[in-house]
Order: sequence, then C-alpha cells, then structure tokens
Amino acid sequence: MAGLRERQKEDRQTRIAQVAKSLFLEHGFEKTTIEGIAQAAGMSGVTVHNYYGTKSGILLALVAENDRALISRLNEELASCSQDVTEVMVSFSKTIMEHAVANLQKVIWRQVIATVTANADDSISKPYFDLDQELAQVLVQKFDRMKAAGALPPPVVPEHLGKALFHLQNARFIQFVCSDNLQVEDVLRRIRNDLDALFTVRATVSA
Repeated sequence: MAGLRERQKEDRQTRIAQVAKSLFLEHGFEKTTIEGIAQAAGMSGVTVHNYYGTKSGILLALVAENDRALISRLNEELASCSQDVTEVMVSFSKTIMEHAVANLQKVIWRQVIATVTANADDSISKPYFDLDQELAQVLVQKFDRMKAAGALPPPVVPEHLGKALFHLQNARFIQFVCSDNLQVEDVLRRIRNDLDALFTVRATVSA
C-alpha cells in the first residue's frame, strides 16, 4: 500500500509539473496561476500548493528534472570526448544548450534566471545553485580523469579549472537563453574565442 501511495504521489507531481510547463509556455509565467495549474491538472489548488508551494517551486522542480537527465547525458558525451580542454568545454556547453532548449525552451529558462536572481529566499536560490554545482562536478571529474591520464600539466587543479570554466559557460548560457536570435553554434564560437584568449595570455605570461 505504501508503494502504491508513493507512485500516486509521484504521478501527481509529474502531472502538475508537466501541466505547469505547458501553461508557462502558452500563457507566460506571470499570467499562469496556481489555481489555473490545478484546474488543468484536475486537482485542487491546495494539492498543488502542498506539493510545490509556489509557482517558483514548480520552476525549480522543472530545472531539477532537466538536470537529472542532463547529468547522465553529459557523462556519456564527455566519456568519449577528446583529451583537450577546449574540445571538452565545447562538448559540455553544446550538450547543455541543446538539452536546455529541447526540454524547457528559452522562455522558461529566462523566467528561471529572473526568479533566482530576484529571489533572496534560500528555498529557491540555494537548491538552484546546488544543482549548478552538480553540473560543475561533471566537468571537474572529467578534468580529474584527464590529469590522471597525463593530459593536463601537474600544476593544474581539476576542481579549480572545472569550476572556473563552468562559470564561463554559465555566463554564455545566460546570453544564449536571453536571446531568441542567438544559436548554439554562435555561443560555441564565442566560447572557443574565450578559451583561445585565456590560453594565449597564459602561454604569453608563462613564456
């Protein structure tokens, strides 16, 4: 019986999240209400509130669902990627952008970023940044493996490199989702230019 109740709970949560996503895309985040989500999902507003609290809570759940699938995909992509930092970053960034627009679309990501930026409440911002750290760790672990294989110089600290490049990717990701005209290849070209500039400066200083 407990197993059945858990499955029913998960089914209701999934139903609410999917209905909310459709309404966010159709009407916009601001015009979508908890009551509207509940009605479309065939539930009470109290039920929706009990599961997610607010619309922001539903947004966070959509991001978490996106990231769970994304992390698995990233690990697969990077496992077969070359032992070159630039190519790793390009593969990492490309996978993130393609997955993001395929699952939530740019308009929802803009609302996610706006909500996290404007909301000082740790119940929203902390879980979001925790998810970001999980994504960053995928990059860190790839650089750990590269260093162990001798593909990175001994002085390189994989955690520092991974997190620094993740933040660079994040800045470019925000540009990507905030522009309907910016395409994945445009951003990848910018990331290559970013890394070329950084590595050229580093090589010049070292020389």
